[in-house]
Amino acid sequence: MPQRPHTTPAGTPAIGRAAAVVAAALMLVSAPGIARATFTGTDTGSLTASTMSLPAPTGPVIVASCPAGRILSITVADHGTVPRATSYDFVLTDPTGANVPTTGWTYTAAHPALKGTWTYQIHGLYLAAPGNTWTGAPYTGTVTC
Repeated sequence: MPQRPHTTPAGTPAIGRAAAVVAAALMLVSAPGIARATFTGTDTGSLTASTMSLPAPTGPVIVASCPAGRILSITVADHGTVPRATSYDFVLTDPTGANVPTTGWTYTAAHPALKGTWTYQIHGLYLAAPGNTWTGAPYTGTVTC
């Protein structure tokens, strides 16, 4: 009586299973050589970028005086305009080069001012993002005490 081939619990002959395992192993070993590919090509894109600058304010109205008693008074009646500015600032510098605190758009010395040339500036400001404010070119004026 012919003998039946030895089978596995799944019902496949053991020799067939062994051949399948060997074939799978050979495929895995040789697969990296088969899967080699070369990709070539180019792609182009375009990027449009520009810069923005804020010019000095045009048309500001400033009244500045320092009479004989050296009571300096500076009032910004109109800060002028700057395209794209979201706000403006006013900076006052004394003859030593130190910035002087101002109240809004005015400054009046409570005592005789330092002798020399005082400089005031108005800048247009642009809020690009929270915490990122761009400062424009200054409109500059002077008054001498």
